[in-house]
Amino acid sequence: MLNDRKRGGQVKLENIIIENYRQFDTAELAFDQGITILAGANNSGKTSLINLIRSVFVDEKNDYSVSDIPAKNMQEWIDWGYPVFADFFKSGKSVDTIDAELVNLIIPEDDTVPSHLMNTTCVKIHVSYDPDIDDIKMFADYIMDLDEEVHDFYFLFDYEVTRSKFLRAITDNYDKLKRRFDEIEEYKIKLLSSSDENLENNIEVKERYLKQLIVSIYVKSMVTFGYFCDKEFKNKCRFDDIKEFRKLFHFCFIKASRPLDDDELDHSHMLSKQMIRMVKLDDGWNELVERLPDELLKPIQEKKIDKTVRDTSLKSLKDTINALEQTNGGKSGELMLDMQVTEDDISELLQRITTATYNVDGYYLGESSQGLGYSNMIYIHLQLKEYEKRVDPLKVNMFFLEEPESHMHPQMQQVFIKYLMDYYHTKLQGLITTHSNEMVRTVGLSHLRVIRHAGNFKSKLYDLSTLLKNLKKSENLSDKELANFFDWFFEIGYSEIVFADKAIFYEGDTERLFIRKAMTLEKYKKLSQQYVAFIQVGGAYAKNYEKLIRLLGIKSLIITDIDYEKEKLTVADIEDSTITNASIKHFYSLNHPTDNALVKNLYAWKNTKENIMDNLIYICFQTDHDGYARTLEEAMLNKYFSMSVTDLYKKSEWVQKRNDSKLDFSIPNKKNDKKISDEDMVSIRDILASTSGNKTDFMYSIIMNGYVENIMPEYIDGGLLWLMQ
Repeated sequence: MLNDRKRGGQVKLENIIIENYRQFDTAELAFDQGITILAGANNSGKTSLINLIRSVFVDEKNDYSVSDIPAKNMQEWIDWGYPVFADFFKSGKSVDTIDAELVNLIIPEDDTVPSHLMNTTCVKIHVSYDPDIDDIKMFADYIMDLDEEVHDFYFLFDYEVTRSKFLRAITDNYDKLKRRFDEIEEYKIKLLSSSDENLENNIEVKERYLKQLIVSIYVKSMVTFGYFCDKEFKNKCRFDDIKEFRKLFHFCFIKASRPLDDDELDHSHMLSKQMIRMVKLDDGWNELVERLPDELLKPIQEKKIDKTVRDTSLKSLKDTINALEQTNGGKSGELMLDMQVTEDDISELLQRITTATYNVDGYYLGESSQGLGYSNMIYIHLQLKEYEKRVDPLKVNMFFLEEPESHMHPQMQQVFIKYLMDYYHTKLQGLITTHSNEMVRTVGLSHLRVIRHAGNFKSKLYDLSTLLKNLKKSENLSDKELANFFDWFFEIGYSEIVFADKAIFYEGDTERLFIRKAMTLEKYKKLSQQYVAFIQVGGAYAKNYEKLIRLLGIKSLIITDIDYEKEKLTVADIEDSTITNASIKHFYSLNHPTDNALVKNLYAWKNTKENIMDNLIYICFQTDHDGYARTLEEAMLNKYFSMSVTDLYKKSEWVQKRNDSKLDFSIPNKKNDKKISDEDMVSIRDILASTSGNKTDFMYSIIMNGYVENIMPEYIDGGLLWLMQ
């Protein structure tokens, strides 16, 4: 592949910072040398970002709308602006005073007077170049830093309201605004002598619509401006024409919805047409096509086809033409037929008659034979190859590919994304959006950016590559080990955490079976309706996820065993016991760095809810409320039989409990090579030691007998209820 190929002669896009756009307050999107992956669940904001980038760098039309402004920003401005408009219109001021009495309060002519503008979208762009290989003649006029060691350009794209357009828009809508303010005043006067709720509702509705009108007038008064700036985006110079800014960039957008259909009735031949479009970029092809029109007309003329067409068609029209001539004085002229063949006609003909086929063992199969996913993959590749031929080394070149996983099965997704990552490694820059767990798993953390919901109408963008880079640069050995751990973590398929609403970390198969079944209970219904990632991890490794959990802000429940010394069987001994669970000890030390993680200290830690970190991480383990259990199985038996680990029962009593409950656990026949009689006392720990080889069967017996709710340990119940909030 091209892993060792260097980027040749192409200015590089380093990052884009987006402020005040839809659900994003601020989003910084950093780009890799080759392919960058932007992952996020559906409706997280991936398409919104791509639409904005297209609007900034490509689209000539300014389609900025009210919906592009964050709701909070809009509300803050209208809360201030509505009373200003109301005062103006209620005072009966004329249209001639709009400039001085209204617009000047919002956008003062005097630059020293503060303006009251809405915080609207701006985009900050950072571009870099290599002075040894990059030709920057198109960028030379925009150098703002004369330091020879600095090889960067900075640009700002802004949506700004202009005073003249705002004045004109208010003037054009003066009558409408005045009428609506007058209507509201009339309703308010009526309300003074009435307690009619309908009047109140009408006022509220009319004010809401009037506020929307004012905001729309403001937004329609906005225009786009481009600037070249210094590093801080403070000192800036405006481009004379926004086209001067856009000509610095060559961006290609391949949409998520592609006009492909494998239905046999489809005759559009999109693969074939894309192949022809790509071939047309070849100089040899163009030379060939230039000669074709004359060569195509030659046999038509030799066979007198054109004469036959003229004679046959015109003869049938002669009588009609003679009759029509009488209506315009007999001056219609002689109707002729001529044949003209252009290069565009040739191209259109070739596109219509060319069909992609697959040769399979001598049989030629049509485009539809390989399935929609396969066709999409080829179509995307052809579009990328066409773009590659159009790359301009003097510009910033970037392609954007939206959700290519459409119609591809997981293995195809894996192969396709791996191919793109390898092929375009340092060759071309590109951004691929995805909601595919398989694609995220394949690319790993180093190329990954993630968009996640961060509350109502809010999204945040996270750069997971920085987490990995910082860990690898750290001098702390544990951080370097953690970096390797995260690479492995994604490889084995736990990448779904980046898409999930919440996460549950658990130790083994029995926990997984139990928790998944528990989430079907009515009690935890809200939790089952959310996307919960299930991550299997031992007690020694759960702590490794803390940095990732905090970075993504994903609410996480860590279910683990307290694992105190197994031989401790009295309450006093248990409470003074130490534990071996590294994750519990780690999180406990965050609150109590100098204390030993004794069982009694951990019980107190949980009772005071210190085991809940920033309402983000909940460390869930057994306590005295679970009968002093040290494992899940102990806690479940304690709950079902209303006992604790300190209780002892005769072997015969255990047999009776097993028969009555139909739970699948084993009862030991020997202890320390000594046979156990029916009258000998047996502890719950003896039972579980004997059952250790068939824990899964034990869990299945709980599920199949419908005991999940009745056997639910307190520590897990508390954790699930917290996670559900």
